[in-house]
Amino acid sequence: MKKMLRIVIVIVSLCGCSNVKSQDKTPTKQNTLTFVSIPGNSDINAFKMATTEVTYAQYVTFLNQAFKAKFIRYDSSTEKVYDRRGNVMTNLAGSRVVKDHNRDDMMVLEEMENPLNMNFITFNLSTQRFEIEDPETIDWNTYFNINLYPNVVDGIGDWAELNDQGTGFYEQEDSDKKLPTKMEVASWSMNFIQFYGAQAYAEFYGYNLPTKAQWMHAAKGGKNFEYATSDGSITPGIAWINEEGPFKRYRGHVQAAKSKNANPYGLYNMGGSLWEWCQDWYDGNQVFGGAPKVDSKYFIDKTITAKQAQGNYLKCLIGGSFNFFPRTMLLTWNHAAMTRAGNDHFGFRVVKN
Repeated sequence: MKKMLRIVIVIVSLCGCSNVKSQDKTPTKQNTLTFVSIPGNSDINAFKMATTEVTYAQYVTFLNQAFKAKFIRYDSSTEKVYDRRGNVMTNLAGSRVVKDHNRDDMMVLEEMENPLNMNFITFNLSTQRFEIEDPETIDWNTYFNINLYPNVVDGIGDWAELNDQGTGFYEQEDSDKKLPTKMEVASWSMNFIQFYGAQAYAEFYGYNLPTKAQWMHAAKGGKNFEYATSDGSITPGIAWINEEGPFKRYRGHVQAAKSKNANPYGLYNMGGSLWEWCQDWYDGNQVFGGAPKVDSKYFIDKTITAKQAQGNYLKCLIGGSFNFFPRTMLLTWNHAAMTRAGNDHFGFRVVKN
C-alpha cells in the first residue's frame, strides 16, 4: 500500500513563452506514439502532434527505459521520481483530494472527489522496475479513514466502482459501475505529472512539449473552434468527457487517452481531459479573475533561462480537465502552475518539430 501524503492545492494562472531544449541523441527504444501532421500558418511552422495524451502504459515504459539508462532516479523514502537535473517529475505516493470546493466552510457528500483520482504507478523494490498498480490489490478503505482524511463525509458505498452493489456516484464513461482493471488503467491518460516529468519524457525520446501557440492552433482543428473539443462545442457527453450538472466535475476521474471523437486533425481529448503542460513560461498576464498566488518578483522576462527559473516560476497549462467546469476548455482560457505542481488533472502530450 502506498504512503498517504498531505494534499497539495494547486493555483493556476496564465503563461507566456520560452523553449525547452531536447536531448541530442534519441534512444533506440521509443514509446509507441501516433502522430498526425498539423499544417502551419503565417505564424506557426507545420509540426506533428501526438494524437493522444501520454498514457499510463507509455509513461511506465519510459520510466523503466530512462531508469535503466540512468536518465532518471527514484527515491524510495519519498516515493518521488527525479530527472537527471534533480527536479521532481512525479510523486508515486497515494493520496486523496478532500476539500471544501465551494468554500462555504461545510464538507458535503457532493464535494467528495472520487478516490480513483490517484497515481497508479508504483515502484517494485524487488525487481527495481516501475509498474502499474492493479486497482484490485488496493485497500480502498484507507481512503475513507477519518484519521488520515478528517473531512471525509463519504464511504465506499457512495462510489459505484468501489462497492459490489454498484451503487452511488460514477463517472459517465464508466457506465458499467465496476472497478477498472489494470489494463483499463494502462489506457488512461497519465496524470500526477509535474512539468519536469513531461519535459523529461520529451527529452528522452527526442520530442518537444508543444508551445502554447502550437497547442491552440492544433485545438482549433483548422476550423477556428471556440472550445478545444472534438467539434468545438461543449455538448455534454459527446464533445468532451464529463456531463454537466451540480458537482458533476468532482465525481469523475481521468479516462482513456482516446475517449470520444477526434477533432478534425485527428487529436483526441484536447479539451476536458487533463490540463496539458506546454513549453511557455508565465508572462505576468492572465484572463480570469483573481490574482495569481505567486509573488510578483517571480514574474519573469523573456531573457531568463529555464535553469534560473527552476522551481520558482509558472509554466503553461491548457485544455481544462475532467474535474473543471466547461468554460476552461475555451481557447482563450489559459492557465499556469509552478513547475513542481502535479496532481490528478495534470498531464501532457508531445510534438515533433
